[in-house]
Parts: sequence; C-alpha cells; structure tokens
Amino acid sequence: MYKLEEVQIYLKNILDADRVEELYNMISNPHLRVNDDDKKWVAYTTQASENKTVVDAMKEILATKQFLWIVMKDKVIDAINKTGELFEENDIKKKHRIPFYVLVLDQLV
Repeated sequence: MYKLEEVQIYLKNILDADRVEELYNMISNPHLRVNDDDKKWVAYTTQASENKTVVDAMKEILATKQFLWIVMKDKVIDAINKTGELFEENDIKKKHRIPFYVLVLDQLV
C-alpha cells in the first residue's frame, strides 16, 4: 500500500483526506519504500532497536540538519512509539509502512 488513494482510505477514520495528502507528499518515492515484501511493513515493537528503520526514514523525510536532528530525535521517537501503540491497541499486526509514516508525520508537522 503506497498509493495516495489507498492510504487515504486506510486512514479515513483517523485523518481527513487533505491532511493525508499533505503528509503523504512529504514522503519521497513512496513506491520505492515498499518495493519488496520486507519493506511493505513496519516492524514496530516496544524495543527501540527494532524501530531504527522508521527513525532513519523520518530523519530523511524531514530533511533535518544534524544539529536540529539532535533536538528533534526524541520527539520523533516519541511520535513513532505513539503510532506503534495506536496500531497495537487496535490489534493491527501488519503495520503498513506508508500509513505508519503518515501518522508519525502528523504528530511532527
């Protein structure tokens, strides 16, 4: 799931379509971020080491300079954790990568 329309439908009960589009457009090459089976899903767990991929992606998406990243990193990790908890609370086992990114960005932008 990487097409804007799919993400909007997936998140329709959480964010309105315009907000999803705004955040989706911040993600460069969404199709390349999910172009194989391993990349389609976020392996969010409560262990921070498992979330490094999402943290690295947010750093790239936000195009944050190193000194600003130092300030923002904890906030990004907190947003990732809140998003992961949301998926877990709703018993969503397979966490689609692009909608996950959109929900993290929603907390940061």
